[in-house]
Amino acid sequence: MNKRLSTFITAAALALSTPAFAVNDLAPPTEGKMKVKSAQLGIKSPASNVCPAQATVKGWIFTTKPGTVQYMLVRKGGSVAGPFSVQAKKAPSGYMAEFSRNLTIGTAIDAEYRIAVSNSGGVVSNWAPLKANCSIGLGGNQ
Repeated sequence: MNKRLSTFITAAALALSTPAFAVNDLAPPTEGKMKVKSAQLGIKSPASNVCPAQATVKGWIFTTKPGTVQYMLVRKGGSVAGPFSVQAKKAPSGYMAEFSRNLTIGTAIDAEYRIAVSNSGGVVSNWAPLKANCSIGLGGNQ
């Protein structure tokens, strides 16, 4: 055998036998923290002018893996409600946390809301309108 080839084979054998190249010493890749990718909000305003009436708020928060997500509901130019917690679970397009709330509307309202996701680096949803004119009041929550 050629001396150069013999030296190369010996060097290659030494390199492959050192612990740095041993397959048993390689660790599997670890998954990073759950990240929030986006959020979406929808509001179904009351269908009639009679109050008190019901409105429905639904939200979807899309993440990179399952886990607990905290969010707040923000009124444009106004108050913040929360934080609330919801679980992200496996969904057809990745992972998603979903919530739904019913609101009783007792007085006229023309406002916009969005979701602000806690510890997400600033992920917020679209603004969603909530409108009710309550021109016919039936008492109750007024």
